[in-house]
Amino acid sequence: MKWRIIDEGRYSEAVHHALDEVLTEKLDSGEMRPTLRFWHRENSSIPFGRFQAYQDEVQHGYVTENEIEVVRRITGGGAMYAEPGNVITYSLYIPKKEVPADVEKSYRELDRWAIQALNSLGLDVEWRPLNDIEHPDGKIGGAAQLRKQDAVLHHTMLSYDLDTRKMLKALRIGKEKVSDKAIESAEKRVAVMKDYIEHSREEVIDEMKQKFKEEYGGKEGSLTEEELEEACELADEKFSSNEWTRKM
Repeated sequence: MKWRIIDEGRYSEAVHHALDEVLTEKLDSGEMRPTLRFWHRENSSIPFGRFQAYQDEVQHGYVTENEIEVVRRITGGGAMYAEPGNVITYSLYIPKKEVPADVEKSYRELDRWAIQALNSLGLDVEWRPLNDIEHPDGKIGGAAQLRKQDAVLHHTMLSYDLDTRKMLKALRIGKEKVSDKAIESAEKRVAVMKDYIEHSREEVIDEMKQKFKEEYGGKEGSLTEEELEEACELADEKFSSNEWTRKM
């Protein structure tokens, strides 16, 4: 396969999820070649799972006061918190015939190159079923998928230098107001790369791209004008709307 690797452009959370939908549809219809895309965000955000309810996952008062963008994903799974420059997110748009039919095996396989890259930088992480990447001190990332007739979207978010206290105030973890004790307890289940390695976020992404090229090949590329225009329109119509984000 001739992979396109995209590592450019800063967009809102809504545009990123619109890109996921647009690019998956284009691959599914045979209009696009397989693509690896790294995300760069404009603002702090909460992407939450397609089948979750907004009111169950988000501390509405906190996210409103702190202007945190909340967007419902097109994939399942749980709510996550992201900060510009403090997480590493990537999406794979890959032909379905190239993906293991067994879901658990597919998660392991599609994140293997990324885990190898992190290991090569001295980060002790491994895949844990079904869809987590874990350090001995806690979870460092998680993945989610969407399967179409001829295409699979696989996206993963990793904590690079995430402010876990802000994360736990933005996400609901069982109480309307989170106590310091609850935050301290929850923090112990989360790990961030910067606590264990000195490499910059850019250096980590560069190593990930190198491992990907060794495994799959591929060349650096860009989004087309059509892809970006369609995504921006879809972000306005769908992913930025309360009708989509708060529909459950």
